Amino acid sequence: MPPTVVHAALGVILAAAALGAAFDRRAAVVAGAAGAAPDLDALLGLLAVPGGLPIPESTHGAVLHTLFIPGLAAAVLYADARRDRRVVDHLGAAGVRLAWVAVVVYAAAGIGLDLLNVATANPFWPLHDQFYAFVGSIVFSNQELFAQSYVQFGTEGYAVYVGQQGGTAEFFIPSPLNPVRGPNGNSERIVDIVESGWQLLVLAAAPLVGWLAAHSDAASRTTASSADGAGSEAAGGSASDPVSTDD
Repeated sequence: MPPTVVHAALGVILAAAALGAAFDRRAAVVAGAAGAAPDLDALLGLLAVPGGLPIPESTHGAVLHTLFIPGLAAAVLYADARRDRRVVDHLGAAGVRLAWVAVVVYAAAGIGLDLLNVATANPFWPLHDQFYAFVGSIVFSNQELFAQSYVQFGTEGYAVYVGQQGGTAEFFIPSPLNPVRGPNGNSERIVDIVESGWQLLVLAAAPLVGWLAAHSDAASRTTASSADGAGSEAAGGSASDPVSTDD
């Protein structure tokens, strides 16, 4: 899985793109939290110890990586907007817009980034307990013309293979809190910050994109004021030009 801070950074970028000049510190915090929130299911794996709760140890990538969570949140927001509007009255129009952005960030930056990665996610848990790593390529060539490897047929024992990795009973995603299945002992615990160049780019771009979005309205007003000032000067100059008449 990409490091949690990368999920948060991508969430900030998506929120800045969606909110534009309405993006502020509160939006940055909410978006970053929404992008990082799914990784909190790693904590639940700590409860699956001998004598603990009867839950699967491989909860990481499943319990909070299910699309049913943002789906339910979206349904609540939509139903509220159509009926009693309690959420609108409590949060206001700007707050509801931010809530919608948080739902999208949770699904795209929080779950989608893992689903489109070799580390996988379990997007339909618990109704369908299956981890997926939806990875592949799409290419054009002078021999095959078009080829893709996202969907394959008769591969890995599946009639249709889209990166199935097994359920929580077979597949385990390590985390710093629970690095191995079973007793951890003296297992090494690694907290990843950046694992590749594109992740470093996302981390570096997040504050810049956020700053540009937050100041886009001020820049627009400055540009508009400059244009209005130039237009007024041009109009004034035309009115003050002497009018020549022929004798």
